[in-house]
Amino acid sequence: MNIRFSTPHQYVFIHENVKHLLLVWSKEAKKQLFIAEETGDTLTLTHPGETYEETVWNHLEPFFFRQLETDEGTFPVVLGATFHVHGHRIGMYYRRPPGDNSPFFFRLADGQLHDIPDEEYEEVVKTFLQEFPEYIGEEAQ
Repeated sequence: MNIRFSTPHQYVFIHENVKHLLLVWSKEAKKQLFIAEETGDTLTLTHPGETYEETVWNHLEPFFFRQLETDEGTFPVVLGATFHVHGHRIGMYYRRPPGDNSPFFFRLADGQLHDIPDEEYEEVVKTFLQEFPEYIGEEAQ
């Protein structure tokens, strides 16, 4: 299934175990959030209402679009999923536009991205793969 919108800005992400689609309409400077449910070959998009949309966006807006600085340089990333490990909310990020398919993981707190200590990073990756086994291939394209 290949779906196209008239906006070049479409972002699929998972938050609180719910798959969402965010559409950003450049001309109107408007964002629309939908819940995306897959059943077989069918993808159903449901507008959850303004209260839900505002609540989710208020929680995620500080984290959603970010710039990462690495040894390779600075590049844009987008939040692809949130999940919890040991009581911490973790964010998985992917490059936008797609490039290297490697995801990036950070703790999300106080509107900031926090590095995950090396000794915890492997557990974060394993938890992500257990919760979202299909997600890396889907989002990293």
